[in-house]
Amino acid sequence: MTRRYWNIHLGEMMEAGVHFGHGTRKWNPRMAPYISAKRKEACDLVFDAATRGKQFLIVGTKNKAADSVARAATRTRCHYVNKKWLGG
Repeated sequence: MTRRYWNIHLGEMMEAGVHFGHGTRKWNPRMAPYISAKRKEACDLVFDAATRGKQFLIVGTKNKAADSVARAATRTRCHYVNKKWLGG
């Protein structure tokens, strides 16, 4: 996997709604450096997959995130699920 340098800011991520569904009390503060590293690694992985023409499924079933998920998926021509999936 090729390392990429991203110009992603926390404020932009919060504005985009990537934090929805993750409680602030559900993670240990000692894990913060690793979470940041994983976020960068995830960005690199998505970038590499997109350059190879892979397809993505964006999932966000929380009410607050549903509209953002639909807009982002439509803008990027990806498949998406923004309502609760009822199996069966």
